[in-house]
Amino acid sequence: MGRTLQRYKKLFDELKKNASHRVYFLYGPEEFLKKEFIAELIKTRLSGGNRAFNLDVFHGDDFDRDTFADRLSSFPLFTERRVVVLRNFDTLSIANQDFVLDQIPHAADSVLLVVESALGRLETARLKKLQQIADERGLSFCFQHLSDDETIERVKTRFEREGFGIAPDALELLVESVGTHLIDLANEVEKIVLGAEPGVVIGRDAVAAVVGKYRTESLFGMLDEIGRGAVSGLMIRLHRVIDGGEEPVYVLAMLLRRVIQLLQVRLLMEEKNTASKAIAQGLGGTVSPFQVTILLDQAKRLDREGLEVYLENLRWADLKLKSTAIDAGHVLDTALIASAERKSLARSVGSG
Repeated sequence: MGRTLQRYKKLFDELKKNASHRVYFLYGPEEFLKKEFIAELIKTRLSGGNRAFNLDVFHGDDFDRDTFADRLSSFPLFTERRVVVLRNFDTLSIANQDFVLDQIPHAADSVLLVVESALGRLETARLKKLQQIADERGLSFCFQHLSDDETIERVKTRFEREGFGIAPDALELLVESVGTHLIDLANEVEKIVLGAEPGVVIGRDAVAAVVGKYRTESLFGMLDEIGRGAVSGLMIRLHRVIDGGEEPVYVLAMLLRRVIQLLQVRLLMEEKNTASKAIAQGLGGTVSPFQVTILLDQAKRLDREGLEVYLENLRWADLKLKSTAIDAGHVLDTALIASAERKSLARSVGSG
């Protein structure tokens, strides 16, 4: 189990044991696990029949001071606990953030307050103060995205919990088609499970039927063009995928992932160990035997220097897309053409 997953396991385990916390500050970009934790927190602190009377949810973009203060000071009905949730603390006005911070010490002893923020870094004085208050009265916790390996592990566990197996190549197709954000994957897993016969092993066709055959075939065709070393074919497929509605940032992430995989395989090959099993182990055991065969075949056609140039140029494109308003298609075309010419854009910019 990865380090981040271990942190989450410890967090959920402690929730079942420790009922004394009165304030939780939950922040960070991992929305799915954050929502799952809040749901579990409410479930363990309020019985189903009492939630209608003792659960209040506020949002930063639609905040009413008087109602919030009233709920913090109100006693629960028919149970021992009232739960108040404030979502998107960072979207509150400065005045309302100060108001919330001032109100927390005056909350009734029977009130459990959960404050949430999507921000991963606490850079303002008010966010830091909120963290301090939470640590004194309960818990603050940063919800970070899982690594790709941890995401795959969790998705496999989700299928198993629902009573399904999933073929390695189907799992890889799901992750490469949807991405590695749990909230997106969870939605697709739910659709796949609803349409599958109980107890079956989910295959590639079942994934493609839900995610969309055009999308999966287009993305995989684009990624395979890298391994063929055919930049012209790659550019044609790239624009076909983008014109089909895919976000350029997501497409770029898929390209980066494939180039990194090919570079890893190439390095393993240079260590004179080209067995598929050894390659799979070298990639962390997250790539299916089916995909290892493809990566091994593609890596044989490419050299290490060419892949390193690809990697540098795709990272250059990633920086450009995040920091400028230049057309995404033009940025990606520039990166691919430079890669075909074995010209590093990052080095060119640096030397210029």
